Amino acid sequence: MTRCSRARSVPGIPCSGRVLRLALLLIVGLGVVGCASVPERLGPLPDQRLDLATVRADVAAAEGALVVWGGVVAGVDNTDDGTRLEIVARPLGRDARPRETDVSPGRFRVWVDDFLEPRDHAPGREVTVRGRIAGSEEARIGEHVYEFVQVEAEVVHLWERRPPPQDRRYDPWYDPWYDPWYHSGMPRGYYGPGWRHPRPLHHDPYHDGHFR
Repeated sequence: MTRCSRARSVPGIPCSGRVLRLALLLIVGLGVVGCASVPERLGPLPDQRLDLATVRADVAAAEGALVVWGGVVAGVDNTDDGTRLEIVARPLGRDARPRETDVSPGRFRVWVDDFLEPRDHAPGREVTVRGRIAGSEEARIGEHVYEFVQVEAEVVHLWERRPPPQDRRYDPWYDPWYDPWYHSGMPRGYYGPGWRHPRPLHHDPYHDGHFR
């Protein structure tokens, strides 16, 4: 007896037809899962995709190039001419949304010829920017002098807040920017001779506007 004859009979659909139907459903399902749509305002994506590290190495050579970059807002400043955003860059997913990762290639600044509501574009919010490289400028991050690549924005796409992670909301010591392995060589959770100050309950930088 073949596998086909042992399978449960479905009236009106021969065995070969059932196999073909299941194969087509599987292909369509994989296509839906694997295809992530980019917001229409951000497309089409540039053919030559320059990353931040490449541009920082030679800003002059990249000036005027079209880029689609994203990340997390670190600062927002409204001026007479528009709005300046400081962004901690993050790699983008297939939908052009910044990925949830603690790895960043650096920071860049975005100039927008319009007013952006600072409460909406508050530190910690995720954005993706479509614009052109417009040189660089030196500024400080704390006491550190940093060269920021500047982008003149055509579009700033503000992403909806992510649902709060359930496994983090009850951990008062949770800090998403803390790397317990960084230069320590000690087991996870070691934080030097002192102790870590607890975080308030329900702390999440993507949801309460807190960002360092």
